[in-house]
Amino acid sequence: MYYIRERANIDGTTYAITVKVTDYEGKLIEKTKTWKPNFLLTEKQLQFALKRVACSFENEVEEKYCGRLKPIATEETPFNEFALYWLDMLEKTKTPSYWISMVVSFEHIQAFTEGYRLKDFEPLLIDELFKRIDAQRRVEYKVNGKECLRKVVDATGMKRRLFLSLCGVSEETLKVAMRGERVCYKSASNIAKALGMDISELFDVRVKEVAYKSNYLEGMKKCIRNTLAYATRLGIIKQNYAYRQYVTCRHPDAEKVKSMTYNEAQIFMQVCENETIQRKLALTFLIMTGLRKGELCGLDWSDFDFEQRKVHIKRQYEAVATKGVILKEPKTAAGKRDIDLPQRLIDLLDEYREWYKEQKAKLGDKWGGEDNLFIAKNGKRLHPTTIRNWLDKVLNKAGLPHYTVHSLRHTYITLLVDAQIPVTTVSKMVGHAKSSTTLGIYTACMWDHDQAASDSLDEYFKKCKG
Repeated sequence: MYYIRERANIDGTTYAITVKVTDYEGKLIEKTKTWKPNFLLTEKQLQFALKRVACSFENEVEEKYCGRLKPIATEETPFNEFALYWLDMLEKTKTPSYWISMVVSFEHIQAFTEGYRLKDFEPLLIDELFKRIDAQRRVEYKVNGKECLRKVVDATGMKRRLFLSLCGVSEETLKVAMRGERVCYKSASNIAKALGMDISELFDVRVKEVAYKSNYLEGMKKCIRNTLAYATRLGIIKQNYAYRQYVTCRHPDAEKVKSMTYNEAQIFMQVCENETIQRKLALTFLIMTGLRKGELCGLDWSDFDFEQRKVHIKRQYEAVATKGVILKEPKTAAGKRDIDLPQRLIDLLDEYREWYKEQKAKLGDKWGGEDNLFIAKNGKRLHPTTIRNWLDKVLNKAGLPHYTVHSLRHTYITLLVDAQIPVTTVSKMVGHAKSSTTLGIYTACMWDHDQAASDSLDEYFKKCKG
């Protein structure tokens, strides 16, 4: 219910509109708003305008304090409390990998954001929090088994399977440790515990503090930014000051996207020729189609149309923390696409099919696969991490610097755009939702062409001068 009181003052007549409502907890809320006409109105026009303003104000107060549903949060709500609500929403609406990444990021930032309310997140505070995030350090362990480890394990007299069960590590991990190669701290600790000895007696442990990777730090900032964005979208706060126009989001030491040069790509392809057919096909497929690692491992034989020389990208096979390796939809709607295959890949696929049939026949009843294109030793779908291991080995053989699997995708994009294929076409081929994303990758990858362009211009003006 609203009440209107007329007030006469030096500046003219104003009207005090008072609204009284009962909130969610049964308390009486009284709010007042002062309104003054901007134009000279007739009595009838004035009454109409007063009613319109009063009704609008009444609806505003009722919506805020006693709507049908209690609001999710207010600007006084603690940030960490609202972030939990946001994470619950993400689990239902976003991909498992994105949800898990934000959960992990929140676990790292909640100590920084503890005690702050949503309304406290103004540019100065956010800038301070981002600096504290950038300053974080983590402990890195380098653990290698000592020569005595094998003797101590053999001296137990236990059967290997029983000992592995006691340790909680895989047979391959134990073999690596006994060869003196690097293992993770947790595995080493489990082995030492099972043997009843201190970890330092069996392993060479080196500890140092290192900075987090820039992408990991960006994930923490993204968690803050997206939580506030959701609060803004719900109308809880008026402005999200964590956007880039207000603060610096990207870590200053963040690496640019890496892409192979032409010469490196040629050397890489030459070395691939001497690899096994499965490894050769996988790595060639990546650099000649720009597929993501998960998209490659998610391929089935039924996805191919060999007559039309096409492959249909429908799914990704991706490792997600706490959920294992799962099949899921492509990263974006544009990720579902058809790709034309070069004859080189068709030939490799024909060769690979023969190898595939031989493997299936050898395993017989032990074959655990279905229609999967890339397979593990048991015939089941290949784990995405294996692709990364294959790439590392080929790069070492080729004497090339380290590149990630995703760098092969960037190399593919770079080669296409540099071949003057329209950016819109390239964007469609690689499954980017926006052409600007493709162009951004291209400009980041092709920084070395700046010097070439400068040299060409220099040569041109030299000729003009002559």
